Amino acid sequence: MKLFSPETKNHFVFAVLPKAAKEGTAPAFRTVDAYDFEEAERKLDKHQLRNAYPYVMGRYDEFGRYMTYKPPVEGSSPGRFVLHPFAEEERKREEAFA
Repeated sequence: MKLFSPETKNHFVFAVLPKAAKEGTAPAFRTVDAYDFEEAERKLDKHQLRNAYPYVMGRYDEFGRYMTYKPPVEGSSPGRFVLHPFAEEERKREEAFA
């Protein structure tokens, strides 16, 4: 998975498993183009895939930089996306070579 990927702008990143996967199967990472989490879940369901974890792994922002998901902490903070520390560096490096 890349930290900067302009072709996946505004995509969610999920760790997915086939619906019929056995316990212990390693998940694969997949990007899903969707407006919100529920739409992304429907698209996974359409392809007979399920989310391996109770939350999304991350997403790409409007520039294509990767943002990790920080799950909510009950009574303390809501869930939110946080820009990966090296995503902007990767963006600048790739744009310098373009």
